[in-house]
Amino acid sequence: MNCHYVRNQIIEVLPEGVMFKEINVTGLEGAERAKQLGIEEVPTIAINGEVALIGRVEKDEILEELEEFL
Repeated sequence: MNCHYVRNQIIEVLPEGVMFKEINVTGLEGAERAKQLGIEEVPTIAINGEVALIGRVEKDEILEELEEFL
């Protein structure tokens, strides 16, 4: 599944000390949070509450988006 693939890509590229939260959008709380963030597709990566990447992405794309926040 694409969500598992993207999660593994994130884990591999995140610098030490940087954390991420995975939201299961099938649960009530997760569905509400996804709605707040404007997430309509999965997987979606939001950084600091802003949707940054949607769909299956590679490590270099994730790193590129993270650079401005690190």
